[in-house]
Amino acid sequence: MLGRLVEFGPIPLLLWAVAMVHQLGHYYSGGRIVGVPRSEMKLVSPLVPRYLALRGEGEWVSPHEFDQYRTCYERHEPSYENLERFVTGGEIVQTLVVVPVAFGVSLAGFRSLGGSLLLCSIAVTLLYVTVDAVRTWRSGSISGDYSALWHVSARVPVLLLIAFLSVHLSVFFLLAQSV
Repeated sequence: MLGRLVEFGPIPLLLWAVAMVHQLGHYYSGGRIVGVPRSEMKLVSPLVPRYLALRGEGEWVSPHEFDQYRTCYERHEPSYENLERFVTGGEIVQTLVVVPVAFGVSLAGFRSLGGSLLLCSIAVTLLYVTVDAVRTWRSGSISGDYSALWHVSARVPVLLLIAFLSVHLSVFFLLAQSV
């Protein structure tokens, strides 16, 4: 029993860390690419980083409140020139951080931890996609990264998800074969 706890104990921590990296990707792209000041962005719920809020008129606005969130975004970039970079920033930074860390951890001799990290990253993304799809279907409006990208072009979220999964699974199977 204790062996199982030690084996699977880090999983919740890995899931949290991956979700935090994802949200920090939005924070980074919002600040560096779009030009949103730090004081205008906030990671909501540090225990379970659910989303990046933007400052509205006296309150923090969630991306689930699409029309208000769009208004907050427009204050910083009315042209929407970098919208796709802002929305995909979470997934891209997640990939650019998690995959090399998992690879390095595996090469350092902790293959199961590296593999678990990659699988947790995939799980977090699939959870985000599922929650986004369900919320969008129920509410009838955009409610997450993938539905926002789908609204712009169906091709973008499909290609993003394929690229994300391809990179993660390629490294996972590469590491699995080198055992």
